[in-house]
Amino acid sequence: MNATHAIPILAFILVGYGLAYALPTLEEDSVQAEKKRSQLHFRITPRIHTKGLFTYGGQVGTDNPAFDVNFTFEYKQWGFLVYKGVDLVDHTTDYNFSLIALFRNFKLSDRLTFTPYVGTILEQSEHFADTGSDAACILITSFKLMPGFTAEHMGMFGNLVFEPTHLDWVNRFRLTYSSKHLDVITSLWHNNQVFDESKYLTGAINIAYSRMKIAKHLFLSTGITGFATFHSSDEESTTSKDALQLTLAAQWVH
Repeated sequence: MNATHAIPILAFILVGYGLAYALPTLEEDSVQAEKKRSQLHFRITPRIHTKGLFTYGGQVGTDNPAFDVNFTFEYKQWGFLVYKGVDLVDHTTDYNFSLIALFRNFKLSDRLTFTPYVGTILEQSEHFADTGSDAACILITSFKLMPGFTAEHMGMFGNLVFEPTHLDWVNRFRLTYSSKHLDVITSLWHNNQVFDESKYLTGAINIAYSRMKIAKHLFLSTGITGFATFHSSDEESTTSKDALQLTLAAQWVH
C-alpha cells in the first residue's frame, strides 16, 4: 500500500461538569443531567460525490461517482472513528476502503490542539481486507489564528506493520475559514519521498454551504472542490490529475 490508498479524517472533544450541590433543586438537576450527557457525543455523516477524492491522502481515488460515510464517537478526551468509502460504479478501484481509528484530543492551550490517531486502513477492492491493508498513524495539530480562521498540519504515516518497506509519509497543510453557514478550506498535500519512492504535490480549495438545519440533530450541506496536481512521480495512474468535485452531505449529531 502507498499514499494513493491512504486517506485519512479530524475530531472535537468536550468535557463534563461535576455535581455542584449536595441537594440541588429540580432546575439544577436538569442542568446537571445535560452537562453529564455532554461528555458523550457521536455523529454520522453520509456524503455523495461526483468524484472520489482522498482528502487526507491528497489524490483522486476515482473519477466515478462515490459515496462515503463517517461515524465518530467521542467520550471526554477519547474518540473512535469509522470511515467507509465506496466507488458507486467500480468496486475494484482504490476508493473502496475503510479507515478505523482510535484518537485522543490534547488541548495544549486555548488555541493549540494536538490529536493523534492510531488505527488501520483496509483496502477493500476485492475482500474485507485486501493485500496492502495495514496499520496507520495520523497526527493532527491545529491552531486557531483568529475567530473563524484555523491553521492545521497533518502528518499521515501508512504501512507501519505488515509492509514496513513501503512505509509512507504524507503531509497536509490546511487553512480553514468558517462562519455561520460558509466554509472555505484550502489544502496542500506533500508526499516527501522520505521512506519510499512515491512523491507528489497536490492542492485543493473547497467552498461549502454547511449546517443547514432541517430537523432536530439533522443538518445538510453542499459544496464544490477544485483539485489540482502540481507534481507526481506516479506516471501510471489511471485517475485524473485535476478534478472538480460536487458534494451533498447530511449529518446527524447527538
